[in-house]
Amino acid sequence: MHKRNVVLILTVALAALLAFGSMAFAESRIILKPKVDAFAYFVDTSPSMSQSYGSTGNPKIIAGINALKRLNNVVPELGYDSALYAMPDFATYAPKSIFTRSAMAKGISTLPSDLDFFQSTPMGEGFKDLDSVLKNWDGKFAVVFVSDGLTNAGRNPSLVVSDMAKKYGDRFCLHVISVADTPRGKSNLKRLASLTPCGVYVDATALANKAVLDKFAQDVFYTQEEELIVEVIEEVVIAPVVPVQEKIVFRNFNFGFDKYKITDEMVPALTEAAVLLEEFPNLKVMVGGHTDSSGSESYNQGLSERRAKSVADWLAANGVASERLQVKGYGEMNPKYDNKTKEGRKLNRRVEIDVED
Repeated sequence: MHKRNVVLILTVALAALLAFGSMAFAESRIILKPKVDAFAYFVDTSPSMSQSYGSTGNPKIIAGINALKRLNNVVPELGYDSALYAMPDFATYAPKSIFTRSAMAKGISTLPSDLDFFQSTPMGEGFKDLDSVLKNWDGKFAVVFVSDGLTNAGRNPSLVVSDMAKKYGDRFCLHVISVADTPRGKSNLKRLASLTPCGVYVDATALANKAVLDKFAQDVFYTQEEELIVEVIEEVVIAPVVPVQEKIVFRNFNFGFDKYKITDEMVPALTEAAVLLEEFPNLKVMVGGHTDSSGSESYNQGLSERRAKSVADWLAANGVASERLQVKGYGEMNPKYDNKTKEGRKLNRRVEIDVED
């Protein structure tokens, strides 16, 4: 009788990986990973922001500042750079520095609430001023724009933001906290948020709901990732020995938003995979990348291919013959879980490796 390992499943779901000390199940824990390297709060202090906001009884600027305070209180301190700016007269209320909630809260407290009513609203010019600052930022960055969406002077802000989106590509995400109370204002802000592939729109009043607040913070700033779970199943096979069939599944190798490069946290599990594959040098390897259904189909297709290629390149550089490796991106087309749920989307963001004769 011959005892062989026939199935090895490595499950990595939105997680930092544990080193393989044993083949027992590891205790689960959640780790937060930043989606961006830096972010800016950008607050509209134009005249219309002095008007009353819906049924709140507060001016729009106060409602916007209160919403920003709620958000700031739940942003995790993950080493981002951050800054606070206002328009239309571009002003800095917190210069770019390592984010802490307390330091940013001080900046937010200095934002003006007594606004000059007799002033135009050149929103497009405000974004041009913001762009003059962002052009010096490295890495990925997000802008959280607080506004009522009204503009009456200068260049169309949608054109300015569209140009910024083209210039920065997937490095730039524009998110909106809306205090709009007119159809035109809401339409303008939803349009702005849609100009970057990762943009999120939310009404300021909705952020009073803790679940909505936490979701918006996660959409903008971070991912939740679980540690590795390892399971080995052994099967007794009677001679003649049947070929060993193996499937290795990697779910979301700590890839944040559009991140596909291998990180230090992924190396222990990748090393285990390379060692396992080297034990069976005659087996061909298919590396398949997958995404959830967020974003466009073409965008997800490219993302899945980049993730799969990143894993394949690492394996090739660490002992697995490159001629054994085939790479394919499936985009969002082969979900294993329900993309309508947060947990399902998390599990669908994965890279799978199949090995066959």
